Order: sequence, then C-alpha cells, then structure tokens
Amino acid sequence: MSEQEVEVAEEVQEVVETPEAATEVVETPEKPETAFVDSMLESMTDEEVKGHKMWENLKGKDADELGRYVKELKSFAGKKGDIPKPEASDEEWAEFYGKLGRPESSEAYDFDMNDEFKELVGEEALPFYNQAIDQFKENAFKAGLSNEKAEELVDGYFNLVAEQTTEANKLIAETNETNETTLRNEWGDEYDGMYEGVKAMLKSNGMSDEEVARMDQFGVLKEPALAVALGKISAQFADDPEIGHHQTRTVSGLHDQLAEVNQQVGTFIQKGESTPKHLLQKRMDIMNKLGDNL
Repeated sequence: MSEQEVEVAEEVQEVVETPEAATEVVETPEKPETAFVDSMLESMTDEEVKGHKMWENLKGKDADELGRYVKELKSFAGKKGDIPKPEASDEEWAEFYGKLGRPESSEAYDFDMNDEFKELVGEEALPFYNQAIDQFKENAFKAGLSNEKAEELVDGYFNLVAEQTTEANKLIAETNETNETTLRNEWGDEYDGMYEGVKAMLKSNGMSDEEVARMDQFGVLKEPALAVALGKISAQFADDPEIGHHQTRTVSGLHDQLAEVNQQVGTFIQKGESTPKHLLQKRMDIMNKLGDNL
C-alpha cells in the first residue's frame, strides 16, 4: 500500500470512529397490538356489515373468542332449522320437544311444594296448590318445557304467593292486635267472657264451629264495631245455659268461668307442664270477683 493510500485509510477510520459522526439510533415506540376483531373491523369495506350491532359485544375479543361465538351461533342456527313447521304432526313436535329436554309425560316433572311453603299457606290451602301444580305440569308439557325450565316458572309462582301471603299475614296480625287492644279497653277485665259469649251466641244461632273458628282466625269477630254490638246482644242471654256461663257479670257465670279455668289448669298439671301465667291470673281475677259478691 502506498503512503497516499495509508493516509486515506487512516482518515476514513478516524471519521468512522469519531463520536460526533456516529449515527444516532432513535427508538421507535412499540405500537399497541390491535385485538383480532378490531383489526378485522378496520379492514372491512362493507359499511352495512361493519355497522351490525353484533360487533358491539365482540369488540376487543381475540380470535379464539370469535371462533367460539361463531360456533355457538352455528349451533343455534342448526337448532332453529330443526323447529317443526306449523303443519307438523304431533309426533314431529314431540320429537323436537324431546331434544329440548321435555320429559316423556307431564307426570315426569318432579317439582313440588316445599315444607316451608306448606306451613306458610296452611293445611286447608294445600288442595288448591296441589291442583295448581298439576295444572302447571300439564301446561309445561304442552309448551314443551324441560323439567328445569318448568321448575323455574313454578318456583317463581310459589315465591310470589309466599311473599303475598307473608305480607297478608303480617297485616292481619297487626290489625288483630290493634282491634284486640280496642276491645280490651272497651270490655276491661270482662274481655274473655264477652268474647267467648259472642262466639257461643253465634254457634247457638245457626253457625257451625268451623264457621265461627274461621271468623275468629281472620279477625272478623274482633272488628270493634261488630264485636261491641254482638257483645251487647250476647249479654242479653246471661240466663242461657249455652251463652250465659261465659258472662262474668253474674255469680253463676263466674262459677262456670272458674270451673272452666280450673279444668284448663288441671290439664297442664296432668301433663307435668307449667301453667301459663295469664291463665293463673285469670283464675285469680275470677276468684276475687266471687269474693266481692259474697
């Protein structure tokens, strides 16, 4: 190599190694990865397809999620294609409902009332709800429902009934409590005798024990206006052996009341149970009244 060539090579090397002459490397920020569905939408040219509302639930999804969606959509389309036409035979409809999970007969549905519901509505109402369940099963079978779907409907119905019954019972209890307080203020310590006298008068004048018990259960007999009026009527039958013994305004009535209370106390003693305080207090009150009449 000649001296001139050596000088040129050294100048080139000096230029390359000079820091000021080095090429500056600029780091380009990484572009965020676009979701598969979003990328696909960006490449679409058909605005009508691109603007379909189904993409709203798919934005941001990856390829696997899109694939599962298409698979489910295809499965649904296949089932829809199996739906019999309106003029199809009963056998064709039965086959279709069977694919959807409908049991072989209405009796095969296995839903029923639970014990909590039975206790809430009471034994007298059970025949009505048993009949309602049978009708539910018939209707569910005609509609082609699976046992799970039919049970969902029945549970919804029973839950609604339970809520309404609970609210009604609460209202009845509150009303009865208010009415009883009013009557106790009206009748004072003669409350028990007056109330029993009203029931005895109704029974002796044509009403059955069941009818009177039902009126008592629903608080009809404790409605103040009616109860006070019936109490005044029953008080006029103080000498009646079926009615008068409930009245505590006569000595004979007091003796009958005391005998009845003693019998109730004796029942608790025979069973080895503690006698309720209100019953002991009632006996004491009657005995005090008898003492005042001596």
